[in-house]
Parts: sequence; structure tokens; C-alpha cells
Amino acid sequence: MAVDIDSPIRRARLAVAFSLERLRTQVSEAKAQQFPGDHPGPLQWLELISGLLDTAAEYLKRSAEPGQSAKKEAELVRDAAHLAFEAYNYLVLMRGAGMDELPYAIIPPLQRWFEQLGVSNSTFFRAELLANYELASIPDRLFSVRDPSASLTKTVQQIDWPFLRVTVPGKAFAIVPHLAIVAHEIGHALFSKINWDLSPFVATEADDLFKRICTRLMLPHLDAGTVKFLQDAFRSWWEELSADAFAFYLTGPAIFFSLPEFSQFLSDGYGLSDTHPATDLRRSVLFAKLSDGGSNSFATIFKKHTAKDLTEDFNSPLVLRPPDSDQLYVDLCTKQDQNIAAVLTELHASMPVLVGLVYDHVEQYLRTNATESIYSAQKYDADLSEHLGPMLVAVPPIEAGPSLDSKVPTEFASILNVGWAVLLTKLGDLQVRAKEPDLFGANRLEVLQGLLSKAVELSEARRVWER
Repeated sequence: MAVDIDSPIRRARLAVAFSLERLRTQVSEAKAQQFPGDHPGPLQWLELISGLLDTAAEYLKRSAEPGQSAKKEAELVRDAAHLAFEAYNYLVLMRGAGMDELPYAIIPPLQRWFEQLGVSNSTFFRAELLANYELASIPDRLFSVRDPSASLTKTVQQIDWPFLRVTVPGKAFAIVPHLAIVAHEIGHALFSKINWDLSPFVATEADDLFKRICTRLMLPHLDAGTVKFLQDAFRSWWEELSADAFAFYLTGPAIFFSLPEFSQFLSDGYGLSDTHPATDLRRSVLFAKLSDGGSNSFATIFKKHTAKDLTEDFNSPLVLRPPDSDQLYVDLCTKQDQNIAAVLTELHASMPVLVGLVYDHVEQYLRTNATESIYSAQKYDADLSEHLGPMLVAVPPIEAGPSLDSKVPTEFASILNVGWAVLLTKLGDLQVRAKEPDLFGANRLEVLQGLLSKAVELSEARRVWER
């Protein structure tokens, strides 16, 4: 049958129909591939996109029905074109979620963190060629369209909203030990679940904070815009410190080694902005937590097994320490409006009062809701005792336990921490063949990366085998 395209609107309808068919083909090809860890998240996302395409196809079909006014016909074709464009953009959002970007075995232990902590949201993981770890929360309103298809309605109802997208660096920056930072991103998903009580901060610090900002700006009071900036920055810093706390309790020393080392690549400044407190402050807090506990602290156990004193800048000497408040204000004024600089300077000075409250709340939340997820100093001691020696002869930490009958798959946090101990203190003792010359040990690091990847892969294989 001949297709009638003898009018502009019919030509537009043909163009949209062609785009929809091409998008359906692209979605079908994506559905046919295997995703890392056989994780269902990417397929759920693709079903949402299919539902949008079905809705767009229904719009086009209705636009061609006899008796439609020219205005209604154009409206339906336009809406179908809009949904086609949206569907394409949502395909772009999951770019990097395939096996060519993410190792198969990496996803299950990351997803297990979500499950242990009771985060039931539908989730997918992707890698991006950016030095970036990120958790994006995607609301269901993006898929709230007029007259949705039955397939879209069904899929939307099956999703645990908001849909979470976890981004990790791809390729060169996809370093296994740095994946402790994913625990920080999970902390963002848990922030709103805590029953926060910051009244001690309000009682002891809030008024003084406002007064210090006013004094620095030589103003009797702050204007509404500055107050709003202060409130937003405080909320962001509070959440970032909370995410750090979650990562600390989930991974122990691994986040102390991961976060500052990774951050020192990203900026030659203090890392201090409206969205993030200074990197040095965050590192200092983590170091203090590692040092808590005297002879049973993470720091003491680290020295016991490595013969190295843990210092605050152990592997992150490029992180800049902010100067005193007056100089910090001067430095910030070279890049910021003076009101913003004053807020950031004085907010930085108030953070020590907030830190203790944040870590106490996070610890209590985990002890109440997910005690088994906490990585303790005792566990760290056991991990280094059992795995550090074998790692030096290229035996990856696949399983743990005192006897063959009681061995269990090694947990992801254990693999990360053993990896960091070797990387930072025993690299020269790693008995593997590395390319020569290797002036700085970088080739050995690549071998270590392979051993840690194998540890994740085989520990996950054992976990599946035991089901």
C-alpha cells in the first residue's frame, strides 16, 4: 500500500515514525546484551524507554485517525516527536553501563551495599570517562506523560522510585581500591533516612556563625540572598560529611586512602565550595576516626601489619591545608564575591562542631539498621593477618576463614583494605613479574589492579556457587 506523505504534517509524521523505529532497534540491541553482574537495573531503565516509545507510537496512530482537526493532528505528532527526543536522551543517560565499560564482577558487591543498608531503589551503574563518582536521583515525574501506553504505566509502577544512577570513572581511572568512594555515594541515598537532631549545633554555634559572618562583612545583618546561600551551603556540607561517615563505617581505612588521594587529582585549591567542605577537613576527620581506640584503633592495626606510622597526608600530600580564617577569606575573595567568601570562611570554621554530631548519627543509624555492614578495626586486623602475606605472593583474597570447612567469600571492603595495604606499604615486596624498567612501581600497580579484580571476580563466583 502506498504511503501518503503529500503534506507537511504527513512528512513530519513519517520522520517521527522513522526515528521511533530506529530507537526501537537501538533499545532492542541494548536489551539483548549482557550487563555487568546480570544486574536488572539497566533492563528496567530500557523498559521505561520502551514504554515512552510505545506512547509516542500511539500518539502517531491517533494523529492519523480520520476526522482529526489539523491542530490536533499537529499536536499529536509534535508530542510524539518530543517523546522520541526524550527517549534518546534517556538512552544517553545509561551510556557506559555495559560490559565494555564495567567489569562483570564489580557490580554485585556494590549492589550488596545498597541491599545491606536497606536502599531498595531501582539502580543501575555506569562508567564515564570523567574523574567523577556520582549518585544521581532520577524522579518518576520524568515519565509522567499524557495518555501513557499500558507498557509505560506498568513499568513505572514496577520501579522503586527514585531511580538511582551510580557513576564511576571509566578505563584509566577505574582503580579497584578507589571504589570505596561508591560507599560515600551510597551515603547520599541514606541521608534523608536519618532522624537528624542538630539542636546542639544550633544551640552552641549557629548564632556565633551568623555574627562572625556579619563582623567579617562589617554589616549589621545578612541580606536574604546571603542567608539563602549559607543555608544551602550548610545543607550540602552536612550531607557530604554524612556521606563520608557512611563510607568510613562501611570501609574503614579504605575511604581515608581513597577519597583524599582521588580528590588531589581534581583541584589545585582547597576543594572548598558551596557544595563541598575543604578536602583537608574531610581527610582530617577521617584520620581522627582511624586513630580513635588506642591500641585497638585502625591506625594501630595498620602499623602492626605494615610497620608504618599512619599520618594524615599518608598518600595525599597534594591536598592543600587551608590557612587561618583571615587568610582563607583573602584567598577566597580572589575567586568569589566577598559575601560568598565570608560565608565559606566562617562555615569552614564551624564544621568541627558539626562533625561529631554527624558521625554519631550515622553510627547509630547503622548499628540500629545494618550492624553487619560496619567494617570494624577487629575485622581489619583479621583481614590483614589472613590476606596480606598471601597477597605478596600473588594470591588474591578470595575467601576467608580459619579452616576449609568454614571459609566464606571475602567481603568487598576486605579486598579494598588489603589492596590499599599492599599498594601503599608492600608494593616492592609483591612477588610478580613486572615490566622493566619500573622506576616508580607503576607497572606493579597494574599487576596489583589485576589481582584485586580477580579477587572480586572469584569471591563473587564462590558466593554464587554457594547459593
